Amino acid sequence: MTNPEGALSAPKQGGLFENLVEVLYAPSAVFDRTRAAKAGKYALVTALIVMVVVLATKNLVMPWFEAQGDLALKLAAAKGKPIPEAAASAMRASTAWGVVAGAPLVALIGPYINALFLLLGAKLMKAPLSYAQAATVAVLAGVPRLFSWILMPVQALVLDGASARSLMDLSLSPARFVDPEKVPQPVLALLGNLDVFHLWQLALTAIGVAVVARVSKGTGVLIALIMFGIAAILQLAPSALM
Repeated sequence: MTNPEGALSAPKQGGLFENLVEVLYAPSAVFDRTRAAKAGKYALVTALIVMVVVLATKNLVMPWFEAQGDLALKLAAAKGKPIPEAAASAMRASTAWGVVAGAPLVALIGPYINALFLLLGAKLMKAPLSYAQAATVAVLAGVPRLFSWILMPVQALVLDGASARSLMDLSLSPARFVDPEKVPQPVLALLGNLDVFHLWQLALTAIGVAVVARVSKGTGVLIALIMFGIAAILQLAPSALM
């Protein structure tokens, strides 16, 4: 006869929104009970949240969207490749809608791309992690990034839009403290990746890998750093070639 008190208790099962919230303060418990969960429903909900926030606050952040477009025009002119006025006006007008369309798309498919990098890191570190598990870890670890989209319009309410230089002015990263016209764009992109929410995402990813793959925290950190490094290189490449 088995002893119920000696048996391992099954992890508490949480609901979708419960897991999205609880991963912020009790990540180990969430990753433990979602090791067999599908990533799709979480990716879809986070993408919808991003879309609603960006659409609802687009006008508040508009000065920084326009500044981002103007920055691209200035950089092109500085390299001797000025953009005709008609095309420049179209670029300014399309910058905001590019973010509105691109942000939810990144939230939806980004975790699946990060999962590939996590899988590569897991293979290198010989950690037993499947692609499905990596995708779930990636999407749940990315929940803190939602706050960046919420805080952008909050900052826009108290900052002077007339002095906007780029979207980096609304980030919680070292990039907000440098002149985007004077700093090389790869450096600016790298500084932008060092914001509070990226680092929080990195920490949650390390915890998730360690819990789901049942490896040490150190191994989880290394695998998360491999993902972060590959993603950063791919993000820096376009700005380095501009």
